[in-house]
Amino acid sequence: IRDIVVPALGTTFPMESFNTQFEKAANKFYAESPSVWDFSQMFGEEDNENSDDDSQDATDNYISSLAFDPQGELLAVGYNSGQVVVLTQQDDWTYQLYSEFKSHDSEFDCLTSTEIEEKINMIRWYPFQSQGQFLMTTNDKTIKLFKLWNKGYVDDTPDIGVKQRRVFSGAHAYNINSISFNSDGETFISTDDLRINLWHTDVSHETFGVVDIKPDDMEELTEVITCSEFHPNDCGLFVYATSKGVVRLCDLRDSALCKGYSKTFKDTESDIGGFFQELVTTVSDVKWSPCGRFLLSRDYLTMKIWDPRMDSRALRTIKFHDHLIPSLCDLYEDDSIFDKFTCSWSGDSMRIVTGSYNGSFYVCDAFGSHITQMTAAPPSAPQRSNNILDSSHKVLHTAWHPSGDVIGLGAKDFGFLYLKQQDDSESESEEEEEESQ
Repeated sequence: IRDIVVPALGTTFPMESFNTQFEKAANKFYAESPSVWDFSQMFGEEDNENSDDDSQDATDNYISSLAFDPQGELLAVGYNSGQVVVLTQQDDWTYQLYSEFKSHDSEFDCLTSTEIEEKINMIRWYPFQSQGQFLMTTNDKTIKLFKLWNKGYVDDTPDIGVKQRRVFSGAHAYNINSISFNSDGETFISTDDLRINLWHTDVSHETFGVVDIKPDDMEELTEVITCSEFHPNDCGLFVYATSKGVVRLCDLRDSALCKGYSKTFKDTESDIGGFFQELVTTVSDVKWSPCGRFLLSRDYLTMKIWDPRMDSRALRTIKFHDHLIPSLCDLYEDDSIFDKFTCSWSGDSMRIVTGSYNGSFYVCDAFGSHITQMTAAPPSAPQRSNNILDSSHKVLHTAWHPSGDVIGLGAKDFGFLYLKQQDDSESESEEEEEESQ
């Protein structure tokens, strides 16, 4: 490969100087196109925490997962109650109810005498178009594949059918934290604390273990797997991250059982030492850029951009939580330090988003030069003071529209959608396209 084309910039870069020239062009692009976002809508049902009904947990209506489908036409929202709500995009870029169904129920594991919560840990859409839409959900132990399709119209309202197609269970001794579809359209991986399993979407009764970090003696256990994801284009590559702040790249072409790994990405220049070091460096989320050229990892204090060709250090470290360092003791006492924040790429691999406390979220460019902080709240809501840390009001879940500048956010029992403001040149170009059509 000698040249790389970046459609978002309309530029071709030579391979040998891609990172340097790309960063210069990107900085110019961000300077000419500032990141200004407008509130679009809020959805969700507020929990009544003062209710006397003990049968319902106060956090049942909390959002636990968000995911746009590959075309961006549907937005799936998972809840702690096991409910899944699917919203559909309208002409004005708002989203209205499309379907709603119960994905998981609470169960009791007789072998371990523990209750399995119905909470939706992750939602993933099938990455290819087919007859109907396919949606995969998982709780701590069971993965389910659903099909959604339009059965017809009743009074000009679409009648949406939902059918459970597959149930993948019995393969994880520990809680499942992530699932990821492969680009081959046939397989996917599921990840728990110590193992990663490879499944075929048509075979639910057997699976193949591709990663196993469980030691012979559990007292020698030093790290657990926190998340994983397949490469968006190369069906043989996937990454997984651990509680030690390590991201490992595995290649199934080298070995079907990845006892080793092709590359390891770890930042050795941590600003925090001592007791809190491992807690704040634990990777809570890892995402490939849609172009497949970069990795994004999110820990408690930072986001890091990695170039898979350069594993010696992070390409960029984006610091936005330094103000939390003096409060780490308080955050540890109320368990907030264990919060798992997610992160997302824009469809053109040019921007990233993640959540924070005080209802805040951050949108920044892929090189961390331009960071925009905003608060997830309707315009009529009273403004919150960022001088006082409110760790109970947090934006844990994020999702970015695959082809448009629409951001989805999950903050407790409410979801928010934000739209990027268009500058005059963008508006004029869209008007010209409409006139030509």
